[in-house]
Amino acid sequence: MQGFSRKYGDLLCRIEGVERALGILMLAIMVSAIFAQVVSRYLLGLPLVWVEELSTYAFIWGVFVGASLGLKKKRHIKILSFISRLPQRRQLLFQGIMDIVIALFCLLLVVNGFSAMAIFEWRQRTIALPIELPRYLFYSTPLILGTASMALTAVHDFLLALFAGALHASGGSEIRS
Repeated sequence: MQGFSRKYGDLLCRIEGVERALGILMLAIMVSAIFAQVVSRYLLGLPLVWVEELSTYAFIWGVFVGASLGLKKKRHIKILSFISRLPQRRQLLFQGIMDIVIALFCLLLVVNGFSAMAIFEWRQRTIALPIELPRYLFYSTPLILGTASMALTAVHDFLLALFAGALHASGGSEIRS
């Protein structure tokens, strides 16, 4: 079990590295495009019509990548006033239940993302970008990839909580994620 957990954790670390790089790239695209728009509009008097669309797409990608990174780093907002008063074993149980709920919700979003792509976005194209691209690359694709990554993270966290609960029940030492 530990070998599988280690390999699973390594996979998530690699995914995290890609997500971090992608998030930085999306932020750089947004800042650069908006800066170019300001310079072009106010210094040259020639507004760039594609900047708003590109910035919106980069923002959408950044949101889903950031949400996935936030889950991996455990940076999402939690209210623990009730759970923190429970014994450690019950805390692990509640955390495991929440990890499963998160994983199931993310998988539901992945399935619906594919449905939206097939029904609504398959034939739609970008409007103002200099090159024509399918719109599913900017709406459904980040939804699917981001929530799939979050589902993988939640399953990993569930397995860690389950393993920690089993060790706690047997009197073993705790595991840190």
